[in-house]
Amino acid sequence: MRKVWMTKWAITASLTLLCSTLAACSSGNGSTPAVTKEPTSLDVSEKQILKVSVFTEDRFLEEAVNKFEQAYPNIDVQIQETVPTEPIANMESQMYDIVPAAEDIEKYVNSVNTALMSGNAADLISVGYLPVDRYLDKGLLSDWSKLADQDGEFQTADYYERVLKGISDTNNGWYAIPISYSLKVMLGNKAAIAQGGEIDDETWTWEQFMALSQKFASQAQASGTKTSVFGGMKPEELLGYLTETIYEKLVLKEGTSRTFDEEAFRVYMEQIKELYDSGAASKDHLGIMNQVFSTMDILDPLAIATLPSTLGNGIAEVLTPPGTGTDEGLPFTSDLAFALNKQSKVKPAAWEFVKFLLSEEIQSSPSLTVLPVHQAAVKTRVEQITERLNSGEASVVLTDKNGAAQSLSATDEQINDGLKLLPSVGNYEHKDDKVIAMIKEETASFFLGSKSAEAVAAAVASKVNTYLNE
Repeated sequence: MRKVWMTKWAITASLTLLCSTLAACSSGNGSTPAVTKEPTSLDVSEKQILKVSVFTEDRFLEEAVNKFEQAYPNIDVQIQETVPTEPIANMESQMYDIVPAAEDIEKYVNSVNTALMSGNAADLISVGYLPVDRYLDKGLLSDWSKLADQDGEFQTADYYERVLKGISDTNNGWYAIPISYSLKVMLGNKAAIAQGGEIDDETWTWEQFMALSQKFASQAQASGTKTSVFGGMKPEELLGYLTETIYEKLVLKEGTSRTFDEEAFRVYMEQIKELYDSGAASKDHLGIMNQVFSTMDILDPLAIATLPSTLGNGIAEVLTPPGTGTDEGLPFTSDLAFALNKQSKVKPAAWEFVKFLLSEEIQSSPSLTVLPVHQAAVKTRVEQITERLNSGEASVVLTDKNGAAQSLSATDEQINDGLKLLPSVGNYEHKDDKVIAMIKEETASFFLGSKSAEAVAAAVASKVNTYLNE
């Protein structure tokens, strides 16, 4: 079955984005040349099968597998996808950011769970959407460090190392390697923030964010302005976002058991409701000129290339989202990060394949529509996209709420400004997506006023604790 091949590009703002030709970036004469096999210190000379479990196989992965098998004819890579997707007829008129359906995610989770528990799991497992904590508790995944460290050809300095090695913990080591990633940042209106005082966004907490938001709201009310403090999300979505950034603070771990902090969660619920009830926050996005804070998804090289223009060329700035109070870097997530099955009999081949996916040539492929981990590859992709924008071959048009349109372009200085953001990325969002979905679903009734905070917090805690400990 054919796949949907799409470029991801989303900003959480009241902007209309149109791109007429970027979907064709990898067509025509711009095909990636065949990759030459490089020498390796690992023995992969014997015929072997490498099984790879993924949510879905996109064009990037399909092309990479073909090139890998050309370079390593003794390794047969078998992709096991759970959710094939259909093609979209018109890819040139719109940009797509499709969130997988809950039932498809559940299908993938069940498939991997069953395979792992039965001892028939793939050698490589893409951990996006999966409840990884369960696998780690049972010791089912390997630490990548040994294979990477014994390979003298692999240079971690070529990558954004905080991202490359970011999916790790003290007990389990480096348990997954991201092939690509994306991030969700907070934006701040620089002039509005300057009036309210300085923000140390590297270490601020959600408690400080709530207090500061109320301060901004009071100042706006006193001056008679209608500036919104935060916009672009429903209250339950903001609560879900909050939970993602401090997941390990709300989900407490003791041994292999986990407990949801009901009381702390209730307080956050009430604080967010107060923000929305007072008018300080709104589900509507009013634009960076008319609100202090908003959020933005940075999904791909296009977002990096156009970041200064998206920020109004100095009107807004990128902020690290509020967190636990420690400087952990900008948070990132990855839909394609591979864990190594501890029971795999072909670990050297698995490493060769992952290393191949991380090579500069493969990471530079236009088919990789999210952010590459390889530093030089990101710069290459940003420069390619910028050239297309500036030549008119491709276009991105931002339209404000009044209908005024602006075609984006990028200078070398703006490219460098966008790339400067990436070394500060390094905080992997260690969370369970099903828990976040439960929170959004269960708390909507509280924000509508039909249930009390105590009742909803208790219901959420009960469901989360049952799910995490079953």
